[in-house]
Amino acid sequence: MEATADSIFKVAFGVDLDNLSGSNEEGVRFSRAFDDANELTYNKLVDITWKIKRYFNIGSEAELKKNLKVVDEFVYKVIRTKSEQMSKPKDNYLVSYLYSVSQTRIEVYCFQML
Repeated sequence: MEATADSIFKVAFGVDLDNLSGSNEEGVRFSRAFDDANELTYNKLVDITWKIKRYFNIGSEAELKKNLKVVDEFVYKVIRTKSEQMSKPKDNYLVSYLYSVSQTRIEVYCFQML
């Protein structure tokens, strides 16, 4: 699973998690929190007391809340970084062209939805 996450993040977002080597502490922390959050969410299927735990913020629900905070912080940082990179002038004409084409397609799609 770690190799898959590394590959997806590298291709889709240009972010190197480095789960396998462990050199990117933030990426490893995100992956661990993401995996734990998935497991805790899955365990809600068999834990009939999860709503009580959520209300009082105890046990697995408190842990889930901490993990989701780590995931949110990492994802918002990636989004912020990518939006800053996209707003900078581009020297690469191919990337500029592909970006403008994708924006045009999004605008046309949104127009068709109306």
